Amino acid sequence: MNKMLSIIALVFSCVALADYPTSFSNAKTKAEKNVYYDKDATFYCGCDFVFDDTEDADGDGNTHETMIEPQSCGYQPRNSLTSSGKANARISRIEWEHIMPAHLMGGHLDEWKNKKNYSSCKKSNGKYLSGRDCAYKLNADFKRAHDDMNNLVPAVGELNGDRSNYSFEVISGEKRVYGQCDFEVDFVNKIAEPSDDVKGNIARTYFHMIKTHGAKITSDKMTMFLYWDKLDPVDVWECERNKRIQVEQGLGNSFVAEVCESYVR
Repeated sequence: MNKMLSIIALVFSCVALADYPTSFSNAKTKAEKNVYYDKDATFYCGCDFVFDDTEDADGDGNTHETMIEPQSCGYQPRNSLTSSGKANARISRIEWEHIMPAHLMGGHLDEWKNKKNYSSCKKSNGKYLSGRDCAYKLNADFKRAHDDMNNLVPAVGELNGDRSNYSFEVISGEKRVYGQCDFEVDFVNKIAEPSDDVKGNIARTYFHMIKTHGAKITSDKMTMFLYWDKLDPVDVWECERNKRIQVEQGLGNSFVAEVCESYVR
């Protein structure tokens, strides 16, 4: 009987994960079409955006790009121009941000650290894929963690670039450089601090990535995230987002789900 139950559980598990993203591009498409289709606001700054700029608001002729409306959230760019003097395109487009940086999921892998040991990571020009790309290509567990939609949120492109893979911390006395957007980056110490109203979302994402994908963080970071979890409780949109992700990829965030279930009891 126990063996039969195990087989049934495995079958249902496989069915549930049948629609898991097949690539990072696929994960982003699923997030756009089936999760954020009616929630057009960036994660860190709350800037309104449209997925397809059909009215060509910026006049560049591209009607299929994501267009952010900075005036909706008081966002001001840190750099309005690129180093070459061109307009910074990342100001007006969303990019899909990994809340937990990829290196915390796979930076310890041999495929990441020793890419030259893997011939399949060697390109036709003799150079090698990046450690991250090599791990993504060869390590199924890392690929699954990398493409988990629970860890993806839409962010202003410039902010995504500035945050890079910096860890989250509390930054004392750091000046804001993004207008009304409450997000600070300390480039010297390579840390970033988001606003209080998304700190809980971030904490619960980290909890999920640790539980589901085996990511590791320090005890100090865990203490901070436990505090952030209480500081910013689960809200209605977080419940709805989690439900949509669960339906779309067969894997939601249990730390969100258990709170949402208590709301309806």
